[in-house]
Amino acid sequence: MDLRDQWNRLLPHAQPLGDDLLARYAEQHRHYHDQRHLTEVLRTVDELADAADDADTVRLAAWFHDAIYDPKADPGENEEVSAQLAELELAAYGVEPEKVEEVGRLVRLTAKHDCAPDDANGAVLCDADLRILSMPADRYDEYAAGIRQEYAHIDDRDFARGRMSFLQGLAETDLYATAAGHDAWERAARANLDRELDTWGPKAARPIGGLVPIVYFGAALGAVVAASVLLGRGLGAASKWPADPADITGFPVWTPIAGTAAAAALGCAWFRRSQQRFLAIPALVFAVVGAIAVGICWWRWPAAQPGAAMSERWPYLMLASITLILSGGLLALARRLRRAPPYSQSPPQWLGVAATAVCGALLAWIVVSAGEPFVQARLETANTVSTTTTAEPTQQPVQFDGTLAWTREVPAAGAIAGTAGGVAELRPDGVVMSDANSGQIRWRYARADVDDAASSGSKGLLVSGDGRIVAANLPYAGNRAPTGIDLPTYAVLNAVTGEVLTEVHTDGRALAVNQDQLLVSEGNYVAAHGVSNPTHWRTQLRCNVTQGELMNDQAIVVDACAGNGAVVRGLDLKTGDQLWEVDLGQRFDLSSELDPDTWVGDLVAVPDTREVSGLIWTAAAGGTLYQWSVDVGEGRISWTTPVPGTPRPRLGPASCDAQLAATHSSLVLITCRNATDPAQPQTYDIAAANPADGTPQWHHLLQVPPKLQQPGYPRDGFALLPDGRVITLMPQPNGSCSPVMIGTAGIQPRPILPGPTAASVARSEEVTCNKPVTTVAGARPIFSDGTRLFALN
Repeated sequence: MDLRDQWNRLLPHAQPLGDDLLARYAEQHRHYHDQRHLTEVLRTVDELADAADDADTVRLAAWFHDAIYDPKADPGENEEVSAQLAELELAAYGVEPEKVEEVGRLVRLTAKHDCAPDDANGAVLCDADLRILSMPADRYDEYAAGIRQEYAHIDDRDFARGRMSFLQGLAETDLYATAAGHDAWERAARANLDRELDTWGPKAARPIGGLVPIVYFGAALGAVVAASVLLGRGLGAASKWPADPADITGFPVWTPIAGTAAAAALGCAWFRRSQQRFLAIPALVFAVVGAIAVGICWWRWPAAQPGAAMSERWPYLMLASITLILSGGLLALARRLRRAPPYSQSPPQWLGVAATAVCGALLAWIVVSAGEPFVQARLETANTVSTTTTAEPTQQPVQFDGTLAWTREVPAAGAIAGTAGGVAELRPDGVVMSDANSGQIRWRYARADVDDAASSGSKGLLVSGDGRIVAANLPYAGNRAPTGIDLPTYAVLNAVTGEVLTEVHTDGRALAVNQDQLLVSEGNYVAAHGVSNPTHWRTQLRCNVTQGELMNDQAIVVDACAGNGAVVRGLDLKTGDQLWEVDLGQRFDLSSELDPDTWVGDLVAVPDTREVSGLIWTAAAGGTLYQWSVDVGEGRISWTTPVPGTPRPRLGPASCDAQLAATHSSLVLITCRNATDPAQPQTYDIAAANPADGTPQWHHLLQVPPKLQQPGYPRDGFALLPDGRVITLMPQPNGSCSPVMIGTAGIQPRPILPGPTAASVARSEEVTCNKPVTTVAGARPIFSDGTRLFALN
């Protein structure tokens, strides 16, 4: 093809312009973008002329598309100045303005070869410009060598990276826009591109850089497997909470199998170096499906409904959805990095497979393991509700006139305790706080994972010395707990407002609580969990910790071992360091035949003093109960005294517990005098002593009928009034159930007086002595018989 003849056929009156263009294409720095390239482009335009709207306009654009070519110019700059040259020169030679404008547009189009689907002229010119990519291998190699010569001013590594980026950009989409070009040249062009990319890869890559995309790819496969495992856990979980065993389908094995199969398929596509779209499509699908699933989970998320119980299903499905999005992002990033020249050189296949497997397994383990705390946190949030009414605790004088103040049915109430906020009830699913003077529920705290908290008895509710903090033992059943998750076993609450101060998981037993810490016994360890501060410590002692109290800056604990060992210790409340100890085993002849949990009794703090008092069974005289007091300021025993009547230790269901309580002026002890057959009445000793020196103040014997005999009755059935009197419920000869007050004036039954209305009479007749539980709140005695609460004026 004679180029001059070609130009003269286009613009015969512009021969000088044609000569100028030929001179430009003959410049010495051109090793590919020369007259040979121009000839090949024009020849290809002739082949595709039928596909163009105006073939001559395309030919003019071909003449100008590389008219100005400077390898050192910025990307797109050569095409821009070439287009400007065309517009200037063609206008000067009288070419129609529309054609001049179209030529300029077509020249600019060759900067990126991104013509629109309906741009016939652009498609023909772009295909002609890229025709070299599908040439036979020897011609293609000449083209590649010519390009390298034109960019000789750039070192090999930088050129390799730039060249690879250019070629990979071309390969992102179809190389040829015309139907004829695509059918005839696409496959050959891609083969040439792959061959050249393989040539430049080693020069462009960093040392071991090829491992970087493999690490991300392995992480993506691990995320796919993790998502399938989490999906299985979600689908296998019960749809409701607490879980109904019949609703638990079990873990569906097909989900991890499907996830592993998908990961294996992606791995095969990666290591066989399949086309990039084979990895782009799964990345997009994972991201889209994950996003849709997150939206569905968010829509179904029940935490927005106060008090709604959430099963494990939705947290697991939410986590699986997020992980699926993560896998899509990692897969897209790995694909992108693999195409980047610095990371394009693949390591040996065995190393790549090993790195992929290790990274995938590691990420899958991390995601699945980290998912357990995520689910735990979501369950705690969704299954916990603490609602507070606007009602403040009311203050009314209590006359003790025997009339019924209020009564209210309760569902399976357990322990009750008087607090500054009213009367706290331990329910099967949590805690309810009622106003002591009206019975109105002020707030409640409930968790759907709790399993029969009411069965914990009086030890399930701990109240701080000032009555403002409540710690509730809220156990959960194993079949309701998510696998591998430690749900809270204690909730620490503000008794007045219902605010959740902290939640603690422990396998131990809480001993005491105040506004700063929860003291917990864990075998021979004692631990303090911060309530209003982050303080936490755990101290190991010699024996099992059986009792504990919190006093100002000290934690007072008793640890006891079989074989005559029991020690009272004072521990620093901030650090857990021991400050002092008192060895009870040296002071008393302890029974080596009894379990420490049996012969170490209650420990109480005397209000507004530095004294703690406790109980201990000794071997003296066949078994004697001693009461002792320790000055925690000096770490010494203040006094000891035997309890009159030599009560029997707790040995079996026919025996009874003992309760020790303290006011400012009295230490009150309730024990059983004799262990009899459960069908016979039992004698209880209620005694008061001076907390300063242990001298007796008063004591009375109370006959307890068989229906009340149970090991926890002394602890649950008696309560201490602020004036030091003891109150309990007792069946009367006429069959009624009435409060009984015990104090300096003796034993005083106080029959419940019905009010003036028929309703109040009916309410008073509902009071029973079945499993009585007693407390004092707002100076008012509160009783529970297991089915209702009632309070007296």
